[in-house]
Amino acid sequence: MTEEKAIKTPSVGNTVMDKVFCYISMALLVFLPIAEIITELLKASKIKTFRRWYPSIWQPYIVGIFGGILALAVIISFIVRIKNGKFKLYAADVFFFTLMFFMLLSMFCSVNFGVFAGGSRFYCERPEIFLCYFCLFFAGSMIENPDLRRRALYAYIVVALIEGIVAYFQTHDMYILDCLFSANKTSYSASWGTLQNTNFYGSLSVILTAATSGFFIFSSRLGKSKICNSKIVKWIVYALSMLVFYTLLACAARLAWVGMIGVILTYVISLIMMRKSSIAKEDLKKITINLGIVLAGYVVIILYSTFGQSYVADRIEATTQDTVSAIGTDEFGDGRGAIWRAALSSVPRHPLTGIGLDNLAQCFREMPGWQEGDYVQDKGHCEYIHLLATQGIPAFINYMTLLIFATVNSVKAILKEEDEAKRSLLWIFITIFAGYASQAVFSSSIMNVAPYFWFILGILTPRTKPLFNKKG
Repeated sequence: MTEEKAIKTPSVGNTVMDKVFCYISMALLVFLPIAEIITELLKASKIKTFRRWYPSIWQPYIVGIFGGILALAVIISFIVRIKNGKFKLYAADVFFFTLMFFMLLSMFCSVNFGVFAGGSRFYCERPEIFLCYFCLFFAGSMIENPDLRRRALYAYIVVALIEGIVAYFQTHDMYILDCLFSANKTSYSASWGTLQNTNFYGSLSVILTAATSGFFIFSSRLGKSKICNSKIVKWIVYALSMLVFYTLLACAARLAWVGMIGVILTYVISLIMMRKSSIAKEDLKKITINLGIVLAGYVVIILYSTFGQSYVADRIEATTQDTVSAIGTDEFGDGRGAIWRAALSSVPRHPLTGIGLDNLAQCFREMPGWQEGDYVQDKGHCEYIHLLATQGIPAFINYMTLLIFATVNSVKAILKEEDEAKRSLLWIFITIFAGYASQAVFSSSIMNVAPYFWFILGILTPRTKPLFNKKG
């Protein structure tokens, strides 16, 4: 066996670990909405103990526990590699350690050590939450088998089914779950799924719309699977993608619009690239038709939401008032201008370690003239600015390098990949990635949503060529 072939042939231990990482990650992604539904139903019961619960009470524990389980799997993975008589260090391993290093450095050098997002019980990201994110990234990078990747995509479809049904009922004033902020209960029936917040759901719905639409578009090329090759399943998933897209518009989160622009552009670019590749004309024709059907469905739903409902029209009017006419002011983007100004003003004071892990509120307190009781915000409403301000310039560069690395290498893999199922799955995952990365310009990292992104980011970070290869 040549050295190159040996590199591409996983050991039995690694094959087992791939499955372990995949199934644990899938369990977390599916369990998050299910656990919240159970929590909300128990909270609404007549049992006094359950009535004291609040929305998302168990989410931090769930993410933290799964983070611990995945961390143990990561350790075992390194032990397996060493016991196989050789140790290979991949780019994904390097990024895993650098992400951990900068996270811990920011935590220990925090201006307010031990304080995360102002102590908010709903969305603070403590170290164990970040541990889960990074381990999900590691887990995704371990999964090369197209069968496992296809099953991972199924998990996103299951979540889309759960969230889509719950959110659709909310658009018809049937509330199974609570809404965290009363301001989200607008004059019309909005949707927030299991996340209690319309902006949070906007972020998640971008991921779920991209995943379900991608399944429909590439269903004929996802390998030999009864699910993928079933026309009934294909059209059921199409209906689901339209349902989720409708609830995406109904949540009235403009960040979701930005995310969908990223999704659509990526699919259009992918189609152009496919035309220049060696893909069979018949397969290309099917993909083009499926993409056209998806885009046509989007148009119909947008028209209905604009003229049949007021979801789109109201947000366009609001966008004109607080975005277009407020560029360069604190009112830009519904107050994001003030948040970004405070966050960026702290960077020169804390360039290397940031102001503290998930401790953005301190940026406001350090601004000239700030007094107790003045406005503060715990989240940056831009993941990139939030990371820059809270973890520092080196952490920001490391993260952006990871995003660029994942993008470039996954595109290269798509162009070189001979396995049609694996290549099609890569197209779907990179589109999910593009949608989330686009909307992240206006959203905040939230423990209910971020896990769905970090797992995809790992899948897009290949382990095909080791940076270091030491034989035992």
